Amino acid sequence: MNAKLEPADRLVDAILADLQPHLSATQKQQARIFVTEFFHRVAADDVAVRASATWAALLRGLFEFIGVRKSGAPSVRVFNPSIEHDGWESNHTIVQIVTADMPFLVDSVGIAAQQAKALLHSLIHPVYFIARDAGGHLLSLAADSAGKGAAESVMHVEIDKITEPAELEKLHAAVETALHDVALSVQDWPAMRQKMRDIADDLGKWRLPLDAEGVAEAQEFLRWAAEDHFTFLGYREYHVVGKGDDEVLEAAPKSGLGILHKADRAVAPRSLKGLVAHELRESGKADAIIMTKTNARSTVHRSGHMDYIGVLEFDAQGKPQVEHRFLGLFASGAYSRRPWDIPLVRRKYEAVMGRSGLKRDSHSGKTLRNILETLPRDELFQSGTEELFDTAMGIMGLQGRARSRLFVRRDKYGRFFSCLVFIPRDRFNTDVRERIEALLKRALHGERLDSTIQIGESTLARVHMVIRPKPGDKPSYDVAELETKIGQIVRNWHDELREILVRKHGEDKGSRLASRYGKALPTGYIEEVTANIAANDVDAAAALKNADDIRMSLYRARGQNDKLRFKLFRYGT
Repeated sequence: MNAKLEPADRLVDAILADLQPHLSATQKQQARIFVTEFFHRVAADDVAVRASATWAALLRGLFEFIGVRKSGAPSVRVFNPSIEHDGWESNHTIVQIVTADMPFLVDSVGIAAQQAKALLHSLIHPVYFIARDAGGHLLSLAADSAGKGAAESVMHVEIDKITEPAELEKLHAAVETALHDVALSVQDWPAMRQKMRDIADDLGKWRLPLDAEGVAEAQEFLRWAAEDHFTFLGYREYHVVGKGDDEVLEAAPKSGLGILHKADRAVAPRSLKGLVAHELRESGKADAIIMTKTNARSTVHRSGHMDYIGVLEFDAQGKPQVEHRFLGLFASGAYSRRPWDIPLVRRKYEAVMGRSGLKRDSHSGKTLRNILETLPRDELFQSGTEELFDTAMGIMGLQGRARSRLFVRRDKYGRFFSCLVFIPRDRFNTDVRERIEALLKRALHGERLDSTIQIGESTLARVHMVIRPKPGDKPSYDVAELETKIGQIVRNWHDELREILVRKHGEDKGSRLASRYGKALPTGYIEEVTANIAANDVDAAAALKNADDIRMSLYRARGQNDKLRFKLFRYGT
């Protein structure tokens, strides 16, 4: 019988009837709870996709799979089901997981599938309370906490079909890594949060290149981040240590928490001379609080590059000697906060507003305030005050002007370039975006590129690109030259016509002709005729004086040199 025709309870009964011969008396009761709770997480449309016999085979395999799980470790299997081996088949690759219930599981499994370049088609995620013996064998199963045991997540995920065994193994490893990282992050989250709070409390006792107000602001920022504005994934302490004639940055033993807990996530001691930050250290320009992005993407919660908050301790000569490094992700609430509500960021905001000399309640003052409020939050976190001022005032100069503009910020630690590209909204499309991305990626020697788009009520569309060159690569570039090339990408046929007419007749008459005739030309004409020929046609049409006037143009069509054509221009119809 087709599952689509059966009410949910009849479907459960039909599936249990199929399962009965394979189960002991104890398992039969557990199976009813297992199947019923499973279908509470399945949408009605998805239930109808499979017949009851197929669901029964799927759930029999899943029920057997959750029967044993080693203590403290997730169970994962990735497979392509077959009738011969599993009793059912699918057009998708199946990922099944049983693990201790915790936050971020669904997102993190989704990231692993994304890394495999596979679309996710279905995810069913019931939670059971399961008691197990010392060997991990299932003793009891309940749908709520009234039962014995601990909460366990059971996940059935269907993604694009993967047939290559090596790719299946790779996906299996990625899922296990993601689950491992989730467990470490969740387990050590309270300790990492407390560590940041402790550092905030101790900051006033350290030697820092900050005045009392700056120290207080840094303390306020760390406390703000610890109050659920930062998702902690890892922490480790690093020291500057002398090694012969060199100085290296070395991880402090047993200081790691979260994903930095294990030694295998520790990088080997690195010479300070090879680090971009060394130049800042030597020049005395090192910040007490470092905010940047890592080169590594998160395997937990969100797939972007991880946020990096570093807190430095300085020696008597003002050089950093200790770094407290926190890895994680700023929470979505942090990105929606206004700049003047975020510690450290609000100082930059006030500095930019003050330096602008604009009255806060004036039109220009409100415009600048809006520009700062709508900038990508990472720009506010990571930019220096000087960089932020230059970018904000440059954007302000664009107000009401339909022209392209590029702003490039090089991460002071040499990890990436942040590019803000403004394009006239009516010229923005996927092709234009991809061509600009390719241009900037080539110019900045990018290995990886991430972009986000903002299109609002403004006459300009904004694309924010983060471009990562090969580590250690220092590309040279000319912003003005890149801006010109972007302008050429954005230019269209009408721009060329206007430029030709302005060149022939001057700014005033040329612009009037382009506006009057250029916009009236039909699409078919534009597709067939070059801007140079169109300029001659506009001149002929504009020269008509009255209804008796007539003009004619003889020409050869492109690619048809053996034929002569003519155009007739008449006043009116």
